[in-house]
Amino acid sequence: MSEYKDDPSILDNDELWRLIILPLWITFDKNLGRMRPTSQAFQDPRDGTPMSVLLADDLLKSGGTPDTALSGHAGYALASVTAGLCRECSQKVARDPTPNEPAHGVVVGKKTGSVRNQLAREARWIVPPR
Repeated sequence: MSEYKDDPSILDNDELWRLIILPLWITFDKNLGRMRPTSQAFQDPRDGTPMSVLLADDLLKSGGTPDTALSGHAGYALASVTAGLCRECSQKVARDPTPNEPAHGVVVGKKTGSVRNQLAREARWIVPPR
């Protein structure tokens, strides 16, 4: 894995969209009084690569929509956290375009339980569970 650097062109208020596997990665939070993603939704994959996100501004500027973000992902919802929140949690945010997804990005850093919990609590739904 190459070394990722935090990308200052991704602003703190920029939204990072995360695919949420249903029903595995959702829970009812009694304190918040609503459904939210679980902390599991904000961990790095087991293969050691960083957590994947979609850079919402890049996707929208290229004509994409939340529905296109979910295309080919039946049984998923779409949640958002900001780049600033990730940085507050000692994470780096970087562009990582792929041939199939130019708006692909990564959130890089150690995702302790408290980091994952904060991201999960503060996430907002773009396309809620259906």
